[in-house]
Amino acid sequence: MAPRPRTAGSKDLPPNLYRKTDKRNGVTYYTYRDPMTGRSFGLGTDKAAAIREAHAANAHFSPASLAQRMQGGQPFRAWCDEYRRIIDERDIAASTRRNLGMRINRLTELFGERDIRDISTREVAEYLGGLAKEGKAQMSRAMRSLLSDMFAEAIAAGWTDANPVQVTKAARVKIQRARLSLELWQAIYDRAKQPWLQRAMEIALLTGQRRDDIAGMLFKDVVDDHLQVIQSKTGQRLRISTAVRLDCIGLDLGTVVQRCRDNVLSKHLVHHARRVSRAMPGQPIMLDTLSKAFADARDAAMADLGLSYPMPPSFHEMRSLAARLHSAEGRDAQALLGHKSSKMTDLYRDSRGTEWIEVA
Repeated sequence: MAPRPRTAGSKDLPPNLYRKTDKRNGVTYYTYRDPMTGRSFGLGTDKAAAIREAHAANAHFSPASLAQRMQGGQPFRAWCDEYRRIIDERDIAASTRRNLGMRINRLTELFGERDIRDISTREVAEYLGGLAKEGKAQMSRAMRSLLSDMFAEAIAAGWTDANPVQVTKAARVKIQRARLSLELWQAIYDRAKQPWLQRAMEIALLTGQRRDDIAGMLFKDVVDDHLQVIQSKTGQRLRISTAVRLDCIGLDLGTVVQRCRDNVLSKHLVHHARRVSRAMPGQPIMLDTLSKAFADARDAAMADLGLSYPMPPSFHEMRSLAARLHSAEGRDAQALLGHKSSKMTDLYRDSRGTEWIEVA
């Protein structure tokens, strides 16, 4: 975790030490922020004592000296460069490679010039635990998986002899986001102000595809009565029949494609029909614009229905709803969603208690 930028009032202090003056009584307090976990520790009002404490704490995180490196130390930063080359040789999606790259950058900032052999299980556990305490359990699990693989590859390459990540515990992820019901979907659809949002919602429910892939769909992708999709996340190549239909909403994909053909010339199925700010007619909808429009319509629909969720369903939840609806009508949801594993599809089919169970 990189140190916070120094303010003008903290530049006379060592790294990770910060001051704060209580406006009520004018007393200045000093706080040390752990660069690994982000936790803060109060050091009282004695500036000299706080500086001594900070110097002592910083020594624990100091980079390996040149002498240590000449004696055979292997800087973690250097291994990160090697690991990037390993990642480049793997057959993974471009989006996955980008996400891994950003996570490696964070780890490089965290451990930097530290000898890879000196990184302890306790340090790794504190870092991962810090993420979990911040409510980032998914990120903690992702970073644990990445670190474990990095150390496994480092062992194979002879950079180190142990994997300090193996004995750490993965953070528990408590699923909080609410599933989307068909009733709420219909209410959101009715509240959608933009025609392009309705088209996107129709496509999402009929095809079960992700927001990124829906925003990138082109008219030329419709070939021989099939919508061809190359999933940006997985690279899966799907041919979805335009005859695919959901009786529960009374729509088929071919009809929706025709609805997308309005009086505006555009390559994209989901596009602006008029100028909005800097967006011109025919241009594709930006992902953030799509998410925000959906959220606005969702909030209005939830108010209409008297619903309240700590984490209301996002646009992505239409993928789960599509899996459940198509399964109920007898279609192969796994093939439609492009999952290689049936277990992943089962996760999407889980309604998390939003649907009634019929009992004879």
